[in-house]
Amino acid sequence: MTEKLGILAIGHGSKLPYNKEVVTQIADYIARKHSDVIVRAGFMENSEPSLKVAIEGFSGTGVTKIAAVPVFLASGVHITKDIPQILNLDEKGCGTLEIDGKAVPLCYAKPIGADELVADLVFKRVQEVL
Repeated sequence: MTEKLGILAIGHGSKLPYNKEVVTQIADYIARKHSDVIVRAGFMENSEPSLKVAIEGFSGTGVTKIAAVPVFLASGVHITKDIPQILNLDEKGCGTLEIDGKAVPLCYAKPIGADELVADLVFKRVQEVL
């Protein structure tokens, strides 16, 4: 069987539209660069779709495994407690989701964190403003 990867990009959400727009745009960039991957975005609060609805969005896509990726800069309560509980993850950060009557394995990635690519982006923003 050929593997078909799904990516669940998880955003915090906000009452303001910008947060949703940023996370959705990141998910769209991934989907465009990797046309063989199914990408969905879901949010913890104040934005739609919720994680539950985003997960339902994998129905009919044929995904055989999913990586859930928090589009957060650093860990906090949502990253360490809330999301793992919602996704019913084990201590290793993996679990399964029921999609189209099948158990689909899911693993949880780390947040963006400190990375040279992030530092480059920060420096780019400095150059833009000066």
